[in-house]
Amino acid sequence: MATSTRVISRKEYVEHFRAAMVAAEKLGLGLLQGLIEPLLKGNEALDDFRHIVISEHALLGPVDDMLTQKTMFPKAKRRVQNIDRAFTDRALNFHLAIAPQAECWAGLLADDDVAPKHADAPPPVHSWAQLVSRITQASPRANVTVWDFERPNSVMLPFLAALLSLDPDQLDAQTQYNVEENACDQLKQAKLLSKIIQIDKELQTRMDARYELDLAAIAAMPNVSLVRG
Repeated sequence: MATSTRVISRKEYVEHFRAAMVAAEKLGLGLLQGLIEPLLKGNEALDDFRHIVISEHALLGPVDDMLTQKTMFPKAKRRVQNIDRAFTDRALNFHLAIAPQAECWAGLLADDDVAPKHADAPPPVHSWAQLVSRITQASPRANVTVWDFERPNSVMLPFLAALLSLDPDQLDAQTQYNVEENACDQLKQAKLLSKIIQIDKELQTRMDARYELDLAAIAAMPNVSLVRG
């Protein structure tokens, strides 16, 4: 709907974009400075668009790096730096969707592909605020918006509108309803699973407290916006 916006699909990202970013870094050039962009093999020049949107689930790291490692998304800083260097000739806006750690943990426990191995030591309680701090350190010039997805239905539509630079009123009522009801299925399933898969009560309490502290810390950060559902 927004003709000034170009969305890079996950397929494009995997097949062309990652290699283009590496090339841009090696040559010390921005991605849109002429020598790099042809690697994307797109039909339209990216520089023709006012907004370029990249929705890449593994930008910060794989899902199992979220809560099971010593550091939440240990490669996040480096990957954000790559984006910053690739788009030296563009303004950057990062949108980070977060949810309570306990819900994320329940989702991991239910997923055989990424379920953490059982260990005697309790899992660490990671901080979203610390991750946001690392992102802002990696790209001080970027505008960072953190979206609290504890209530996904209430925040999904404004999140999508902000990401695509759309006025929600441009979407008809049925589309708005579909976005709210059908998006974030994985997160909604995790919310249900958190009621079925009981984690240690002390761990649950520490994770819930950490999330509330994170929201307060993020809200106080300069050049970071927090949107709560």
